[in-house]
This record gives sequence, structure tokens and C-alpha cells, in this order.
Amino acid sequence: MRFINKLLLVVLCVGTASLLSAQGMEFETGNWASILKKAEKENKLIYLDAYTSWCGPCKMMKKSIFPDAQVGTYFNQNFVNAQIDMEKGEGPGLATKYSVNAYPTHLFINGKGELVHLGLGYMDAVQFVDLGKQAIDPKQQYATLRNKYESGDRDAALLSNYLNLLYQMGDESGDKVAQEYFKTQKDLTTDENVKWLNAFAINPSSVNHSTLLANKDVLADKLKTQFLRNLAYSYFMQDAKKGITLEAAQKNISNVYPAKGDILSFYMATFYHKKNKDSKAYDETLFKFLRSGNLDLFDSQELNGYAWYAYESIDDKDRLAQAITWGQASVDKDPQYANMDTLAWLYFKSGDTEKAKGIAKEAIALGNEKGEDTSSTEELLSK
Repeated sequence: MRFINKLLLVVLCVGTASLLSAQGMEFETGNWASILKKAEKENKLIYLDAYTSWCGPCKMMKKSIFPDAQVGTYFNQNFVNAQIDMEKGEGPGLATKYSVNAYPTHLFINGKGELVHLGLGYMDAVQFVDLGKQAIDPKQQYATLRNKYESGDRDAALLSNYLNLLYQMGDESGDKVAQEYFKTQKDLTTDENVKWLNAFAINPSSVNHSTLLANKDVLADKLKTQFLRNLAYSYFMQDAKKGITLEAAQKNISNVYPAKGDILSFYMATFYHKKNKDSKAYDETLFKFLRSGNLDLFDSQELNGYAWYAYESIDDKDRLAQAITWGQASVDKDPQYANMDTLAWLYFKSGDTEKAKGIAKEAIALGNEKGEDTSSTEELLSK
């Protein structure tokens, strides 16, 4: 969800499309000038898929979303649809004009060539249609919100909608908009305001950082380790540029939030050891901190991540046994196919084949219920 730095737009597909609307989106096959002309004549916005040939999420959109019947019906009725490889043809000029920095970028442009709305990244069918609905709603259009903000409008609802778009875009100007938004709020501890503090005040250099620190207990209570990890990482990035030692960095982050000094120091250590590619020190940090008394600090997904790392990287039997407690804690918090698969493989690697296969069967049943690919776990059963 962030701008990358190469953007090149090519020939948009503008002419005739071979797909029926029921089969998905119809894309034009002409040049940019002809696409603009068609959009102006039909009084429609252009939807432009700005992609590259090497972009994985772009390929996923092309394979799974653009052919969707619901998507096709909505976009074919409301837009002139086009696709441009950002590294060919007209791409570089258009990319520069519309500040495309990440792929895929979803651009909505009027017949005069003016940017009206945009979105970033892979989206499922529902999210993608919702983006299209935003694009034709003047109250939610990027251009409308930007113009109102730049003209001095500081309505709280407008600022919140604008922040939502800037957040999706990874636009650094969001910090300043957030500062204006926070001035309109009497209570910064609502769920929405906690979200914006975490998004636009986490960086120590942000104009909003002191506001975040003043509300750090609320953020930690509501966002748990998501906030603490982000806070530690933001200070890590600052400290890494200064070249200070891990001990000094841990002291700094602990001084920022003494009540959470232990877990913040843990995160800081993991970031430093990863940066230095010191796998031994990284492992020591994990296995020292991730003990029974601390597992409740982490959510299910994070515990599963640590458990899978151990499966892939650790051979020591005692440490595998400890990693199994991480995997079990993840499942206990929120049983999903992914973490049950991890737990099964950990038991298998530790030598308890019977236990591993029992959990594998449960994982497969859960995965099948949700339509997930269970081939990895099925492989375990064949061993």
C-alpha cells in the first residue's frame, strides 16, 4: 500500500473488448488520446489499471478480479476501462503526470485528463466495486476532498475521509492533515481517532507524535502489540540512522514508555538482529522472551508467525518443544487453518507423528470449510 518509484504508463486498452460484461471487465485497446475522447463523449470517468508485468498483486487482479461478473457489470456500466503497462509506451509520461509510485495503482480520470480518484493495491471484488462507487461520489472523490482541504475547509468528516485516502496512498502529507483533524476532536480515544493516531503520529519526527505519546496507554489497550511493535519500529528506524547501539536504543524506547519497556526492548532487539542478519542473536531473543508468562501479550497471528519461523529455522528439540507452546497458544486464541497447519508441522518436526497427523486432519477439515488450499497439510498426512 505504498508508492514505489517507477511508473510508466503504456497504451491503454481502449477499443473493443472481447469479453462480455457478464464475464468481467471490458478494456479499451486504443491510445490515451482516444480513451480520453471516448470518456468525454460518454460523460464517464476512465478507470485506468496502472500495472507492471512483474507485479504480483497486478497479476492477481487480472486473474481473479477483473473477470468477476459483479465487477464487470459495475465497471462496464460506469467507466471507460483501460489497462496500461507502466513500463511501456505512453507509460512514463502518464506515470509522471499522475504520480504513480506503486502497483497496481487504480486511477479514475475524467475526459479532460484530470485525476478524480485513486486507490492502491490488490482488492477483492467487493472492495474494488466499493472503490468504483467512491470514484463517482463527489463526497468521497480524492480530487474533491483535496480541493476542499486546500481551499481551507476543515470539516471533521471531510478531514477523516481525506485521511482515509491518504493512508491508503501512503502519502506523507497525511501527518499535516491529521494535525488539522485532531484539532476538531474533543476525544482522541475513540476507535477512529486511535486508528489515525497510530497511522499518522507513530513516527518520532511527526508533528503529531507528542499527541500520540499523551494517549499511548489507550493505544496500547486498544491495539495491543500492533501499536507497541509499530512504536518500537519507528524508533528503531530513527536510531538505526544514528548508528547507536542496541542497548542505547532499548534504553531510549523504554524511557518513552516505561510501563511497556520489556516488550518494547524485545521488539527493538528483533529489529536490530534482523537488520544485522544475526540469526543466533535473533533466536536467543525469541526463546528468552516468548515464555509462558509473556505469550498472552501477543495476538494469534503474531504467535503463529514466530511458531512458523521456529519450524523453518530450529532443529533443537527443546526449542521446538517451546515453539509448540507458541503454536498452541495461537490456536487457543483463534483457531484457523494456518495456525493449525503450523502446529501440526511443529509436532511432526519434533518427532510426534501421531499428534501431528491428528492436528493435520483438524486443520484440513477447517480449511475445507473455508475453501482454503490445504495441500501443504495433506502432504504431511502422506509422510
